[in-house]
This record gives sequence, C-alpha cells and structure tokens, in this order.
Amino acid sequence: MDPKRTSLFLFSLLLYLSPTSWAKDIWDSTLSYSQVVAKAKDGSPYHMGLLGIYLRSGEAGCSVNTDASRQWSEAALKKGHPFGSYNLANLAMLEGDFSEATRLYQDAALLLQRRASDGDAVAMYCMGEIDFQVLPTNVPRALDLFQKSADAGYPQAQATIGALYLKGLPGLLDRNPEKGVDLLSKAVRAKSLTARFNLGMAYYKGDGVPQDPSKAAQWLQVAEKQNFAEAQYVLGMLLAEGEEGLPKNLSQGVRLLNKAAKQGHKLARAYLEKMDLNPATIPNKVAQTTPSNFSNFTGSEDEKILHEARKYYTGIGRSKNYEKAFSMLLPLAKGGYAEAARLVGLMKLSGRGTEKNPKDAKQWLSVAAQKGDEVARRMLEQYKSLF
Repeated sequence: MDPKRTSLFLFSLLLYLSPTSWAKDIWDSTLSYSQVVAKAKDGSPYHMGLLGIYLRSGEAGCSVNTDASRQWSEAALKKGHPFGSYNLANLAMLEGDFSEATRLYQDAALLLQRRASDGDAVAMYCMGEIDFQVLPTNVPRALDLFQKSADAGYPQAQATIGALYLKGLPGLLDRNPEKGVDLLSKAVRAKSLTARFNLGMAYYKGDGVPQDPSKAAQWLQVAEKQNFAEAQYVLGMLLAEGEEGLPKNLSQGVRLLNKAAKQGHKLARAYLEKMDLNPATIPNKVAQTTPSNFSNFTGSEDEKILHEARKYYTGIGRSKNYEKAFSMLLPLAKGGYAEAARLVGLMKLSGRGTEKNPKDAKQWLSVAAQKGDEVARRMLEQYKSLF
C-alpha cells in the first residue's frame, strides 16, 4: 500500500475509533429513502455511506446512479466511514479494476467487522458480501452474516439469501424454495432492486419457482427501469436473441444493451462490438439491422463456441452449467484463445466445473496474460497467495 493510501486508512481508523465517533449510528428500517438523503445532506457519515450503497444497488426504490453513488461514498470515506471504501470497492469491481477493488475491500473489512459485531444490519451484509465473493472466500461466515442481516430486516440481505435458498449450496445451505420466495417477497415489498432482479432471474431459470419467461421479463423490466445495468444486459440479451420462449425484439434488445454499455457494463459492450454495433453508433445502425442479419453470432466457429460457453458460464441465455462451460472452453484455451484460457484458469482456481487445482489455474492465467489479457494479469497479481 502506498504511503498516501496508508495515511488515509489510518486517518479513517482514528476517526472511527475516536471517543466522539458516530459509531452509534445504526441502520433504521423505518427511514425512507428521502429521510436517508436528508440525513446524508446534514453531514451524517453513516447515511452518506448508506446513500452511496443505495444509489449503486437501487435499494429503497431509488434508481441506480453510479456517479452520485461515487460522490457520496467518497464523502463518507473522507469522514472515515467504512461504507465509503466498501462501496467504492464495488464500483471498482463494476469497472473491472480488481486490484483497486481488493485494496478497498481490505481497507473496509476491519471497520466493517466491528460494526457487524455491534449488530448493524448493513455492515453485516457488506461484510458477508466481502466474505462471499472476495478471494480467499469464507462462504460459511458469509451465509451466517447474510442470515443475521436478513433477520434484522435488511432487504438486500433478504434478497441475497432468499435467492440462495432457491437453489441451495451443497454442504453449506439446504435448498428451501418456500423460504427463498418468502424472503424475496419481503424484500420486494421493501422496494429492493436486488430482490426484483433476483426474482426475475429465478423465473427465467426456474430456480425454486416454475420457469416462466413472461414473468421473468416483467420483473427484469421493473429492475431495468431503475437503471440497473445487469438487468438491462440480461433482458437486452434475451430480447436480442429471442431466448427461452421470449419473442425476439432486436431493436428493444439493442436499446437495452446500449444502456447497460453506457453504464460501463463490459459484457454488454463486448456483445455489441462483436455484433459490429458500436454503442456510439447504435441508434443509426438499429434501423438498418434486421433479425435475419443479426440473429446469429457472426464470428468463426471457435468464436461461436466461445459465445455459447459464456452463456453457460454466466447463466445468461442458457441455464448455468459450469461443467459444460469448462468442456467447451478447454479446447479453445488450448487453441490459444486468451479469454478462454482466463476462464479456465478461474474455474481451476475456484473448482467450478472442474477439479480445483491452483497450480493449473496459475498456468492458464499466465497463458492468458501472455496473450495480452489484462484481467488475467491482474488476477495473477491479486491471487498470487493462492497459487
């Protein structure tokens, strides 16, 4: 960590631990979004950080606004609140800056642990999210924190653990669709964007509920209207390709993909570029593009396989199937495709779709990095302690 970052972190720590600290602030389920905004404007560091989280994730019924989220998160960080660094880490993840995200998560973790142990529902959720997705993961502890936060009534935690109950996690969380739907429903009533999106994906994939593309589209549209880039991407892909029983609507699909791309959604931008629909020129090109010349991926056979493998890997456009994704990606990785090598490396590191093997993971990530894959290079640096 460079001296400037060290000084900022120590300053934040001193602020947090000072006798005059605002550490007694705690999440209040009765506060409306407008009341959170008012408290943030009055200078409450806790509510500055909370507003940053809301504006990134679309909680409490607000629309996603990543620029405003960043501003409020930076303001919270300057006052020493861990919600600031936590949310800036999430924004860095959205931009693909994994190294910066890891540093910010590490800055936030120590202070979040203290707030979580004090019983703050938001801090418990934030700490759980770090444990769940930041390597090295601690999934059992993450699930415990998600459940405690959900029990305290925090809607985003209810939406997250609810979605996990729909499918279950072998050896860690028993599948309980009824409980999952109940938690998601509670979060939906609290205007949680995460819940609306998760419910849409559940109906799309048939996880814990009957598969229903129409209901999936309805919930994804609700999430999309709150400016949620992931919902725009998923719904855009489904409409552009006419997947899983949804009627194809190329123009609408591209419009949504463009909205996601403008928010920095890398998969949306990559898809549009592969289709030779540069986001900057999409409005002109859509009118000239018909389903017949857009319906199928237009690259080589290997690129078509890579395109399909991505769907199985992400669960968007196909039911998620890591084993099938791995079987499709491995020959491409051996054939020199950098993205395929990176994904194979990541699957070897996590044990998804194949046997966990950190040594092989490092080898495949190195292959990808040597071929110019910047994400793979960052992963090698970020996860070097795991190899």
